[in-house]
Amino acid sequence: MLSSQKDFVKHEIILLYKEDVMEITGWGKNTVDDIFAHDLDFPAIKKGKKHQVELSAFKEYLSTRR
Repeated sequence: MLSSQKDFVKHEIILLYKEDVMEITGWGKNTVDDIFAHDLDFPAIKKGKKHQVELSAFKEYLSTRR
């Protein structure tokens, strides 16, 4: 991967952890844990024991009424 490509990816792909989602939305830990684990529409990424969601996918998820 070229240096310019790496810079582009660093600025375009922003991954949020559960703690970030809690801070942004004001949702509690139980709510966020439940959404990451059980909501099939939620664009969660699991890497090892950590869960993440990409910012643009999270915005899209929030734009739809549930």
